[in-house]
Amino acid sequence: MLGYKLNIFFITHQKKIMKNSFIILLYLGFTSILIGQETTEINKLKKNLQQELVDTSKVTIYLKIANLYLKSNTDSAYVNLSKALVLAKNANDQFKVAQTLNRIGYYHENLGNYKDAIENYKKSLLIYEKQNNKNKMASINDVLGYNYSKLYAEDRAIEYYFKSLSLNKEISNQEGIASNFTNIGNLYYEEENYEFAEKYFRDALSIYEKLEDKYGISSSYTNIANVLDDSGEVAESLEYYKKSIAIERELGDQYGIAINYNNIGDSYINLKQYTEAKKYLDKAMKIADSLGERDLQAIVLLNISDVQNKQKNYQNAIYSARESYAIADLIGNLDYKLDNLLNASRAYEGLGNNVLALDRLKQYTVIRDSLLKMDRLKKIKLFNTLNELEKSQYTITDLSKTSEKAQLNYEKEKKYTHFLIIAIVIFAFLLILFIQQNASKKKAYNLLEFKNYQVHKMKDEIDEQSNKLKQLNSTKDKFFSIIAHDLKNPFNSITGFTELMIENNEIYDSAKRLKFLKIIKGSTAKVSSLLDNLLIWANSQSGKLKFNPKNINLSQQVADVVSFLEIQSINKDISVLNMVEKNIFLKADENMLDTILRNLISNAIKFTPPKGEIQIYATLKNDFAEITVKDNGVGISEAEIPTIFNVNEISSSMGTSNEQGSGLGLILCKDFVESHGGEIWVESIVNKGSEFKFTLPIWKE
Repeated sequence: MLGYKLNIFFITHQKKIMKNSFIILLYLGFTSILIGQETTEINKLKKNLQQELVDTSKVTIYLKIANLYLKSNTDSAYVNLSKALVLAKNANDQFKVAQTLNRIGYYHENLGNYKDAIENYKKSLLIYEKQNNKNKMASINDVLGYNYSKLYAEDRAIEYYFKSLSLNKEISNQEGIASNFTNIGNLYYEEENYEFAEKYFRDALSIYEKLEDKYGISSSYTNIANVLDDSGEVAESLEYYKKSIAIERELGDQYGIAINYNNIGDSYINLKQYTEAKKYLDKAMKIADSLGERDLQAIVLLNISDVQNKQKNYQNAIYSARESYAIADLIGNLDYKLDNLLNASRAYEGLGNNVLALDRLKQYTVIRDSLLKMDRLKKIKLFNTLNELEKSQYTITDLSKTSEKAQLNYEKEKKYTHFLIIAIVIFAFLLILFIQQNASKKKAYNLLEFKNYQVHKMKDEIDEQSNKLKQLNSTKDKFFSIIAHDLKNPFNSITGFTELMIENNEIYDSAKRLKFLKIIKGSTAKVSSLLDNLLIWANSQSGKLKFNPKNINLSQQVADVVSFLEIQSINKDISVLNMVEKNIFLKADENMLDTILRNLISNAIKFTPPKGEIQIYATLKNDFAEITVKDNGVGISEAEIPTIFNVNEISSSMGTSNEQGSGLGLILCKDFVESHGGEIWVESIVNKGSEFKFTLPIWKE
């Protein structure tokens, strides 16, 4: 049995402790005096609420009451949060609405309802984005990453962590950056990507050292030590554990010291130095007992039982396993109970008591089968939850767009009404003159001409609608063609490897299952990328995509996209150089420009071999800027160049590391560039590289 390690990570509004692959929240025991103080504070706030007349001030009081109830009465907390939200909406105070939604998100997160937490956090984020409140945006993106990680949606989690990281860098929030680095490091640690995990943990440590944040330094030491230990560098990991302990002693953090003692004990188990392991585990146990931390007691006793088995102290191993099992049963942790039964079975076998050994093994099998069944049910529930989240995200976005559209329509209708009134007055005046000056024959002729004009106009409108329907039908056929071709392979991969894992679950070891899961994850990522591009393309073709040009700093926009694609370039060891001058400003739609740059740079990474180089630069020509994305990749043949921007000839090619794509990206680029009045083209030489160039208008004051 592998020993249990404890790892430490942060999100912006609370500290959590991760033990092995499970999250254990610190149990805060409140005495009767503290509970009495809390009740007194709540009663005081309720009196203030009765005297308060301003709705926005009432919202603040409701939030304070809810915050106090979160510790002891979650139902009352939710009632007060709901009241705060109603008042904030009635007062039309968007900041208070966002603040309340944020707290409701935390309420659901605290209860483990991560789907509901994400929905409320996203609604709050929409408001902060409209207010351009980057501090709040960074904070909420970080907690969204944490909540997605709890749903095992690591791809979405890291996406939000990097969004938060980008915002924190923009506002120079060093504590936020360090928190992002720690959370990203933990994602990689869970994926057993120790190289990347160590890099981000060390980046976090560097910031905490500059900030002189001793708790952050100590926690980073523990995280780095865990990575080193799992990578086989045990001697170096022990040094980091001891450095962490020295700081924890200075801070008086007994829980942190116990964490490190447990991890050191686990390291010595791996080194087969069982006497040393037992010494540190006993120290951890002493602290766990003094703190009354049941989770910590259960884990340390579990590791002690493992050591005693290895030392052939079978009777003591049984005693430790029995104690750990009792605590695990009390806190409802089936995983700890499972491992304790296995420890007890081995100890009884060592004592020669095969009857009890077999009995404990049977109990182990029953719980293991129960956990496997629960895991299958959780995966089904998780899949449905993620689907509901995606649907709710579209609903939130649609509501926001509908609100904006309604406001615009109102303004247009208002202007149209004024124009119509003026037009009617003028028309009435002219009509009187017309009647007075023209005979009935003239009027009949004019009426005939007018009817003829209406017929022609209706014919033109019918022709226009017919052309649009043909175009939409052609687009629909192309979409079905793309879906049939490009979605088939990843879904076949997901189905095939899932069936293999189900049918051969007992045969395959953990390494092979992990390999198949990574293949399945890669296939889902390909499907997600394709669907994102299809959605953007569909919106652009149906006219739902809003064109909103504004003043954009091109260098900063390129930097943001390069940062977003950093993982792809790092994985292929490709240098992406932002050579755009900082004084170039474009008149462009930010979202469209982001899509253009992201597709062109992503394609350059895809078709550039490892250790290659990509350059992005721009030159000014009259009223336009000519932007170039240059790579030294495989290039494009002369025969293929005329087809790459044609929607009727969409095709995809394999990248230098067998990456796949739908071919829609370049079509989107062409549409969006032409929406700005610009042009896009490519210059390429096979096996030497390509230069994708496009022009966009510059900003003029």
